[in-house]
Amino acid sequence: MGNTNWKARALTAAVMAGLMGFAAHAEDPMTKQDKEMQKQGKAVGEAAAKRVNYVGKLAVFNSRQIKLATLAEEQATDPQVKQFATQLRQDHEKSQEALRTWAQGQKMQISELSESDMPSTGTGGSGGVQQGYDEKMKDTSEKLGKSIDKTNEELAKLRAKQGPEFDKAFLSRIADDQKMGKDILKEGRKDYKNDATFLALLSQTEGVVNSHEMQVKDLEKQMKK
Repeated sequence: MGNTNWKARALTAAVMAGLMGFAAHAEDPMTKQDKEMQKQGKAVGEAAAKRVNYVGKLAVFNSRQIKLATLAEEQATDPQVKQFATQLRQDHEKSQEALRTWAQGQKMQISELSESDMPSTGTGGSGGVQQGYDEKMKDTSEKLGKSIDKTNEELAKLRAKQGPEFDKAFLSRIADDQKMGKDILKEGRKDYKNDATFLALLSQTEGVVNSHEMQVKDLEKQMKK
């Protein structure tokens, strides 16, 4: 009797195992599909975060040039340096406005484009899209925030200088910044070479940066004479 019960239990276990295996197999296609959709959504979220990261970086660069130029308009003593500072501010205000207009068209929220002290970003979506976006955005605010803090520190140091010393320090700072700007723009042209509208915006800003780089070199040479 005991032996019969053992066989019955073994048969029941075998049948249950078979049914469970069949059920798992039947659900495999849906599970794979879900995983693939999750993967694709995550890639979309990561790409969106990467774009927001980049636009935030460019916005901070524009804002930095505007702040430095505004200080030089107030504090520079050489008339040519003052004139250059005004041109620098106006050019980057235009670049920032163009970037803001583009971002609004993309429904992209970056508070630095609204002259806020801290950049903030956001996107809709759920599942893999949101996961990919959130993972990629973890350090964005911190990195951009550090860039803004660095600018404020440099502004404070520049503000403490007077006369020709200020003019030379300002030009030196802007000369270094143009190299940084060119690196940022090079990155954008590489990553978004298939986006004609955005590429045109970057090319316009690149023209501004190249022009400022040449002007700074000329001014620095004149001040060494």
